[in-house]
Formats: sequence, C-alpha cells, structure tokens
Amino acid sequence: MRDFVVIIIVTILLFGCKEEELPDYYVNGVSRPVISLNGSWKINLKPEGDFHKNNHFEEWNDIQVPGECMMQGFAIKHDKPFVYKKDIFIPSDYRNKRVLLQFDGVYSYARVWVNGKYVRDHSGGFTRWQCDITPFVEPGEKAVVTVEVTDKTDDISYGSGYTLHLIGGILRDVKLLSVPENHPEDIGIHTIFDKEYKNARLMVSGKVSGSYSKGIIKIELTNDKKRVPLDITEVQTGDKNTFHIENEVKSPEKWDAEHPNLYKLLLSYYQNGDLIYQKTYDFGFREVKVEENKLLVNGKPVKLRGICHHDVHPLLGRISTPEYELKDVLLAKEANINFFRTSHYPPTEDFLKLCDQYGIYVEDETDVCFVDTWRRKPYFPGATQNDSLYTKEYISRLSEMVQNHKNHPSVIMWSIANESRYGTNFKRSYDWVKKNEPTRPVIFSYPGMAGDSADVFDILSMHYPPIDGTKDEFGSKVVNFNSNKNMPVLCDEMMHNPCYNFRVIKKDPNVREFGGQGLDQIWANIYDSDSGLGGAIWAMTDEIFMVPDTTAGFKKWWGFDSEPALQKFQGPIVGSGEWGITDVWRRRKPEFWNTKKSYTPFKVLKTEIAKSDIKDSIKIPVYNRFNFTDFNELKIEYTFRDKKHVLKDVSLPPHTKGNIFIPVKEIKPGEIIVLEAYDRNNRLIDKYHLKPEENPLNRKPVISGTTEVSETQNKIHVGCNNGVTITIDKNTGLIEQVKTEKGIMKVSGPYVNLQLEGKPIDHMRVHIDEYGDGWKKKHLSYSKEGNNTVITVKGRTDKLAKVDYQITIRPDAGISVQYFFGKIPKKRVHEVGIKFDLDKHYDSLSWKRKAYWSYYMPGSLSAPEMTVPLYSDTTNEYRKKPKKEWVYDTKSFYYNGTEKEDIKNQLTFIAKATKENIYQYDISQMSGNKISVFGNANVSCRIAGDKNGITLYTNNLIDYINIGWGNYQRDIILDSTYTDKTEFMFHTNY
Repeated sequence: MRDFVVIIIVTILLFGCKEEELPDYYVNGVSRPVISLNGSWKINLKPEGDFHKNNHFEEWNDIQVPGECMMQGFAIKHDKPFVYKKDIFIPSDYRNKRVLLQFDGVYSYARVWVNGKYVRDHSGGFTRWQCDITPFVEPGEKAVVTVEVTDKTDDISYGSGYTLHLIGGILRDVKLLSVPENHPEDIGIHTIFDKEYKNARLMVSGKVSGSYSKGIIKIELTNDKKRVPLDITEVQTGDKNTFHIENEVKSPEKWDAEHPNLYKLLLSYYQNGDLIYQKTYDFGFREVKVEENKLLVNGKPVKLRGICHHDVHPLLGRISTPEYELKDVLLAKEANINFFRTSHYPPTEDFLKLCDQYGIYVEDETDVCFVDTWRRKPYFPGATQNDSLYTKEYISRLSEMVQNHKNHPSVIMWSIANESRYGTNFKRSYDWVKKNEPTRPVIFSYPGMAGDSADVFDILSMHYPPIDGTKDEFGSKVVNFNSNKNMPVLCDEMMHNPCYNFRVIKKDPNVREFGGQGLDQIWANIYDSDSGLGGAIWAMTDEIFMVPDTTAGFKKWWGFDSEPALQKFQGPIVGSGEWGITDVWRRRKPEFWNTKKSYTPFKVLKTEIAKSDIKDSIKIPVYNRFNFTDFNELKIEYTFRDKKHVLKDVSLPPHTKGNIFIPVKEIKPGEIIVLEAYDRNNRLIDKYHLKPEENPLNRKPVISGTTEVSETQNKIHVGCNNGVTITIDKNTGLIEQVKTEKGIMKVSGPYVNLQLEGKPIDHMRVHIDEYGDGWKKKHLSYSKEGNNTVITVKGRTDKLAKVDYQITIRPDAGISVQYFFGKIPKKRVHEVGIKFDLDKHYDSLSWKRKAYWSYYMPGSLSAPEMTVPLYSDTTNEYRKKPKKEWVYDTKSFYYNGTEKEDIKNQLTFIAKATKENIYQYDISQMSGNKISVFGNANVSCRIAGDKNGITLYTNNLIDYINIGWGNYQRDIILDSTYTDKTEFMFHTNY
C-alpha cells in the first residue's frame, strides 16, 4: 500500500508540473526510469549445467554489488567462470518502452542471460555497457538476471596482475533503465570560442534511436538556473534520425579548474507534440588545443599539478563509491592538485561529474596496460599490440570510454595505454580518436617505443624523470623537461612515493617526509620550463587490499610472491604497497602535506625576513603559480601579535612573480607573522610562518664547578655538579648507566651507526649493510681537561677496522662524543652517526629543528617544533576503520602483518620518524629524567623501540638511497674515513 501511495505522489509530481520543473532524466509515463540494482546479489563459484536457467538459487551465497569477490571472501580463479544472480522487478509502467540493463564495470569478461535467455557478452572491466532486455521481460513481473564473470589471464588491462590478486566481479554500479523506443542518444556537446575567446559556438548533435523520423529535438540552456537566450532551440530529426543544433553564445562564463562554471543543457524529444523524453546535461564552455609546445585551455597555457588516481575501497577493493569519490576530489583540491590521471582505466561517470563540479583536469586513460612490458607471470608477455584478434577489444574499450565521457569539460586529454610496447593496435586507437572525437589531444606511454615516424600522440609522456628533467626513455629524450619534438611534455607518472623499500619504511617513516624536498624541486623546475606541461605524482591512494583472512587460496593461486625481488606478503593483505598520499581510508599521510606545500599556487619565495625587507612595511617576494587566478581573487590574511588582518588590493597576474607588502614596521627576534591565502570557497591554499632571520641555536653550557672521577674494579664513575653520575664500563669502554636525583637511567653506548649501500635487490632497491655490529674495545683511558673529564676509547666492529671515541663530560652533565670511523668502503651512505641503547621507561618526545617548510600542517611528521607521546592510546585492527590520525599509528598491516597493534610496545610513526636538522631533541621518562641531543641544524635523530627498550640514533649524515624513481637523493659517498661530533645531556633539567 505504501509503494502504491508513493507511485501516485511521484506521478502527480511528474505530470502536474511545468516542463522546466521535470527531473534531470524523464521518460513519459514512467515514474522511475532509472532503478539501482546495487546491493545484495547471489553468487556461485562453481556453476553447473544450465545455471542460466536455474531460478532456484536461494541457497547461493550473498555478495555485495558493487564489490570485488575476493575482498568479500570468495576465492575466484583465473579463467574459471563464476556466476551472479538476482531477482529484479520490472515496473508495470515500463510497458511499451525499451528495457535496458546497464553495467558500469564488470571485470573482465561477462555474459548475460535474462530469464534464461542469452543477451550478450562484453570484454573490459571499467567501462559502461548496456543490454537491451526488452524481448526477455514482462513489465509488472519478476525477472531473473544471470551474469557469468571470468577474470581472464590474457585481459589487455592487466587489472588483476598489478593488484597482485584477482579483482574479478561486478566492480561498478548496475542499473535498470527505461527508455522510449525512439529517444536521443550519442549526444555530443561541443564548444568552440572565437579568436578573442569571448563568444562561443555551442554545438549539440546526436541521433534518435529507432525508425521514427519526424521527432522534434528542443534544447534549453541555463546558467545558475537563469535561462540563456539561444537563436535556434529546436530542430526536426532528419532522414537518418540525426540532428545538429548550433548557436552562438555571447560571453559565456568559461570552465577551467579554477573557475568550474557549469551550464545545464536540457534536451527534450517530442513526437506529435508530446514530450517523450528529456535529459539534462551538465557541461562547460571549455576549449582545449595543443599549439607547439603548449597545452591551451581557453586560449591560455596551463600547468598541471597532478596525481595518478586508482579506485580503491578499503573493504571492497578495486571499486569506487560516491563517498570515496567525493573524498578523493575534495582531498585533491585541499592538496592543491588540479589534475588527475585516471590510471590505468577510465573512471566512473560520477567521478568525472565531481571533477567537473569542483574543477580538476583529467587525463582519461583506457584500460590497456603493460602490453608486452612489465607483466608478471602468468600474465607475461601479453604481446597483443600487433595482434588483429585483439583489435576489436582495443577499439571497443576506447570507444566506450570516449562516447561516455566526451561531454565532460574536466576531460582534457585521452590516454590510449599505459607503459606499453607500441604496435598497430595503438595506431588504430589513435586514428579512431582523431576521427570520432578530435576535440582533445591524445597521449601515449611509452612514446619512445613508437619511434619518430609513428603519429600516435600529441603530448609527449615522460615517466619518472629526474629532478632536472633530463632523461632518455626508450629513445624519447627530454632535456630540462623540453623535447625536440616541439610539443608539451607531461610527466604523467613522476615522484613515486616510497613503498618498495620495506625495511627503511618500517624503521623510519621520515622517508615519506624526505620525498617532499624532491617534489618541491621537480615541480619548480617543471613549472619554469618552457615545454613542461606538468606531472602526476604516483599516487593518490595506497595500493593495498585487505583481503579477509577467510579467503581461500592465499599463496596458492593468488597473493603468492613468485618474484624474488618482492617481499613475501605479511598475511592476506596484498597489493603493490603504500604508495599513496592518503591511505585506503583516506587519512592524510606526510606525502599529502608535502604535495600541498610543493604544489602551492600561492608561493612565498622567502620566509625569513631580513632587515632590508622592512621599511614602512615588510616586503615578501611571491610567485603566482595559478593558471587563471589573479591574487586579487584570493583572501590573503596575516596574523601578528595575536591580531588577524586582511590584506587589501593585492594583485598579481597568473604565472608572474612580484611582492606583497605586510604593513608591519618592526618585528622582533622570535616573533612570527602567520600568512594565509584562501580561495573563493574559503579553502586554505597555503600557510606560512614569516620570521626574522636567525643565527643557529647556540647552547651555552654551564662551566662552573667540576667533574669528579672515581673508580671501582670494572667501572669508572664521573660525578657532575647537578647530582648526575655517569658510569662507564671498563670492559666495553661504553657508558653503562646514568644516575640522577630522579633515579637510574640504563644506557649502553655509544655504538657505531654506519649504514651503507649493499648489493642490489632489483632496479629500484638495494640492501642496506650495517657496519656497527660486533663492537670490540681495544683501549680505554681517561683524563681531566680543566673542569671536564675526557674518556678515550679505541676499538673496532666486525666490519669496521678502526673506531675512536673521545667522550667529554662537562660539570653540567653535558656530553660531547667526538667519533672517528676508519677504512670505510666507498659506497653510498644511508646513515652515519652513533647510537645508544636505553631502557623502556620513556613516554614523550620533543624537538626543535630547522625545517624544510616554514609551516607544517597538523598531521605532519616533522614540524619545526613539537611534543608528542611515544605510544598511542588507540588500537587499530585489520579491516576496521582507524580512529586516529595516520601519524599516531604504530604499525602497517601491509608491512608488519595483520595482527592488531601492540600499542604498549610499538612506537608511533611520528615518534620513530627521523627529525632532521635538529637544534634540540628530547626524550623524557615519566620519572622526569630526560635525554637531550643538541645541534646547530647539523644532526638528525630518531628512535626505535620494542618491549625490550629504546635505541636512540644521532646521525650527522643521512640519505634515503632506496627511493629512486626520479626522487631526490643526496648521494653521499665517504672517502675512507669520517669524523664528527654529537652533543647530548642526561638530566632532569638544565
């Protein structure tokens, strides 16, 4: 009864209102022309006999659609069909209409039956396709839908290969549609501007299905619900049922990623004066073209601050949902990203609508990947590039992508493959696009494999260039991001976020922070290069799949690491690694904040204020790295001495440098001006801390009093004037304990921390060799030098023949360790310094340091100054949404296994991450005891810990030699010997 009342109300609303009030999609006489079939379906992994005729499947298992099978515990196998079934109801008002089933993505090969009757098949897992089921259903009655799915090993998308598990299943939305027998389809909306980019031609074209040739097409254009006048608003369909309507629109509001102005086109179809069908299209007045080495949007060159985007749901796998699609778009805007590369398959229609709405450019990529290149067994070689048997698949997937996405202003280029060996099927793909949808340029990776004579791309793709932009990739050469082909250069994979160097990632999360320095440099170089169009970081979201531990077949036919170069998975969580700027739950990681800072279009070029910068105001040099936005469109605020002010009349055109002036006449040492810029939606673009130029922090030690030395049979005791006694073990020559008025601190050290490049693991990773193990003392002596006590220790380690320590203990319990390492191999450095083993009883960490950025967002690992707990008070569990920020995690389920966190014994990421360039680094005990390390921005510190205790590392040299992929590295190599110094203090206060 309730459903009947709802139908009556809907009918009244539809037929009792004016045409302009009709819904976005309307079919005459139908109350619900679109019905979602998402939700619970039935699945059988081993269908038997005439399964398509079986209407008794109640005992089959339930499965969620959309969603991967394996992520829901169903262990499918390659090339073994499995079957979905669902009862659906065909509404009575679908009578005399065409009834369609619409699938937005089924991976990778599907066959469909309705009521036991075969309908069609389809190849390709990421594009929309339809089944006309009109002959097989009766309106007003139930119908049984059967979908047989096969995850094929030879699929040209390689979708299961690079996820390291089988993704087969119904991955995207399923809908039931009603359309009139005759209705408009294949609608194309194109806009072309005049030479001044003031007025535009609006062209609407398409065809009408069926045989009726006397229909009338009407269009109506609105902008923000206001009707835009058109000279031609209707046309009769021609003999071939095609139509074309063209109008000149005066001074339309243009669409670009900074001004995503959308119009609505209402397209109506009439027969014999009756409204039969109506649909609303959102589009933008936007024109894209390549002119020599520039990509122009609406006549202006643009720079693309990009990232590569995958569909990843934390529990359902390679799928998108409205919730996570919106999250990704909003996170991208927050991170100053203006460009998505949809790797390595087309996105959903809803995702592109969000990009249209919020303003993000899109490289729309077909699902053809790693053809005859980087495929793993059993998918290798996948050499289909010249195989005519696969040509239909290449073209069908491409055409489905293009036809479904061609009206989105956000889509500014088509990609016909990812990292594939060139062949005739790619040439046919390029030619098809140029013939059928020539309004956008085409990109192809790897272009060098195509050779100089192949006409198959309009933009030069370059993957993982070094920071200076000079690379030869399979014969395709760029120098400083410029190509001799006189075309734009797009690095549509660059700056791969760390994820493969498992050992370093687990011990030191700062490797993620370190990568921001490279991103900042490469983006600055791309932006300032003549041909540099932009780049796309790899990647937006972590590529991990938390498969249920109940899913059968792990390390048998899926998830098994058959390649020695890769680490064995830590339980049934698989994937390529944590390569995202967000995790799968969309928590912001350090890479996210580095992206926001590196990509900032509001770039302050100098944050330290010199006296010469201050007159009647403070002059701040800035760079407008927007494409279309003058600084006068922003809200720019500054806060000084607890008062917030808005800067007025600040103007700077896009792509130019200049100055802004802050009306402050004096700023004292230690004071900070907080400078913030917001866009028109009040979204924070960037934030800076401006402060006077400072000298390095020089700590003045207390030199009054003296140290007192006493000996026992095996110990040396050094007493200081603040009640601290430091004990050295004569057998090892190392500090053994420190006694303060708060109690005893157990200490062992200093030990050698020398970590150098070892043997290669693969093209991107090397082993890290330790040179500090096996300490052996050879000599120990001490002497008084003034008020200080100096301990001299000589020895060696298993791999290092000469190690000298000079430990100077001052009266204030300050300690200086001068160390010397001899006979060091000439290999790249990871870490050089010393370390101390400590007891377990520490609970907090504080630091002050010279940071790369002047301001770090909350959630970063390495702010200039901060105090954090060592341990978390909240526990993460496998496949459950975390309740804390990423930096307070203590483990990765991917790298460390799927057991829940041991928060009592595992340090948080923010605590154990290296803090570079420190002035002071303190770890404190609950008792009040503290260890402080001091530096002049020349020392880096980190800690490691478990249930047995904590190790403190103080390093004078540090580099991350395992990140590669074009990332920034210091490439330090020592010349046989190295000496340096560390200063620290064991104390309760100083």
